[in-house]
Amino acid sequence: MRALNFRRFPVLLGVLAAAWVMSGCRTASVPRVEVEDAVVGVVDETVRAGSLDDTARYLAGLPGPGASPYAVGRQTTHWVSHRRRMEELWRYFSAYRQPRIAQFCASELGRGRESGTVWYPFSGPDILFADSFFPGAGSFVLSGLEGYELLPDPGVLTPEELAAGLDGIEESMTTALSCSFFITKDMRVDLQKTRFRGTLPVVLVFLARMGGRLESVEPVSIDGVGNLVAGSAEGICPGYVIRARTGGRAVTIYYFRANLADEVLRGDGRFLAFVGRFGPVSTYLKSASYLMHTDEFTMVREAILGQSRVILQDDSGIPVRAFAGGPWEMRYFGRYSGVLEIFSEYYQPELTGIFGSGGARDIDFGIGYKHQQGESCLMLARRR
Repeated sequence: MRALNFRRFPVLLGVLAAAWVMSGCRTASVPRVEVEDAVVGVVDETVRAGSLDDTARYLAGLPGPGASPYAVGRQTTHWVSHRRRMEELWRYFSAYRQPRIAQFCASELGRGRESGTVWYPFSGPDILFADSFFPGAGSFVLSGLEGYELLPDPGVLTPEELAAGLDGIEESMTTALSCSFFITKDMRVDLQKTRFRGTLPVVLVFLARMGGRLESVEPVSIDGVGNLVAGSAEGICPGYVIRARTGGRAVTIYYFRANLADEVLRGDGRFLAFVGRFGPVSTYLKSASYLMHTDEFTMVREAILGQSRVILQDDSGIPVRAFAGGPWEMRYFGRYSGVLEIFSEYYQPELTGIFGSGGARDIDFGIGYKHQQGESCLMLARRR
């Protein structure tokens, strides 16, 4: 698919600048659906379940089997330091954010947490928060402009390459676990400079830390009419599909490198056709760069509004005005504290009025760009 023309999308330039503005997050003190049948068994020998699970655990700072090809690596001071840092990061998330999100979901989403399919556009590798808000979902459809490479064979990596891979993972995870979002520019640099490239290593680390057991990873793409195609992920709309078990359930995770701008979707609707095959979905939107507030991302916005039965988002997703007059019951949570300066043109005065009138319920966690508790807001739209 064509790359985005950044001159046409100034908000994306703002996101790149945000990597500098929000760099404080990097050093923050951290106190089965029908579409699956289209995929046949094309699995790289280096990423079958045992090896895949072990690699995920190694990258996540977790122990592995005694016969692991990473056994020596787990004895190095570098890996031991990585394990400690990952434990510190995960402890913060699991003791602070995760329980509070779980309580919010139990009281506010109810059975909505058990959605069959969750669509998470502009997600990058963020399976963690998607699963946290929808812990009963059977499948997740993620997408972003980030890479989709499969894992290298651990047997051919040098100690230096393994160490560099750990550093790249740690850098990306620090931002995600302490600030609740990825800084896309930094994540690309952190991971693409190592042998563990793209989004897959991060997704696998999340799954390992979530207690998941990995079954397979398969390269896929989407054909011209929205069917999933197994094999090389070098086609149009390339990606991968992960099958795992987590939280006592089978989970399928799809990730695609997909440009969702109108200028692409008008000429090639395969990604939206693929998502359409799932039928009604729950959609989750977080730290979405306010892209759907612009005239360049109207098609994906309308697809979400047309296909979703539930939409859970922060203010960076679909503008609140787009729900007006539609078949939506709206609920609001937290506090609307405006937007970051680089996103000033996407300030929503309607939200100031809604939240200022006492029409929102409190939340005791932070999420999105305004990730500090007391500064975050969520909106829940349910189709009537």
